[in-house]
Amino acid sequence: MAERALLVCFGGMSNVGTLTGLAALEVARAGEGTIFCLASLANGDPAVQQRLREAERTVVVDGCPLACARRIAERAGFPPHVALVLTHDLGIKKGPPPALTEEDRERAVEAIRAAVRGRGRAGE
Repeated sequence: MAERALLVCFGGMSNVGTLTGLAALEVARAGEGTIFCLASLANGDPAVQQRLREAERTVVVDGCPLACARRIAERAGFPPHVALVLTHDLGIKKGPPPALTEEDRERAVEAIRAAVRGRGRAGE
């Protein structure tokens, strides 16, 4: 069965990197998408590639402009339908993991939900 939306995020060692995983997890728990292993995509895992081919949407969530998750997806041959960068799209300032706030988490969750529903920024 094809997933409605696959959420690709990178955890990094910053507030925004951590936030990508936390916010994506909340969206996944609500049944609005599925998180899968970014490292397996980078390693060319056939099962992960098949899931990407079958997904209705791929939403890549990066914390900062380095865009590690988006770049991995593109290099694997799977450009995202939507690519979010929390520092750019939400104006969240990058800092150490403890700098993460509840307000930032809520904003990230809503941005991911909008992207899943087709109202996010197109694959940048």
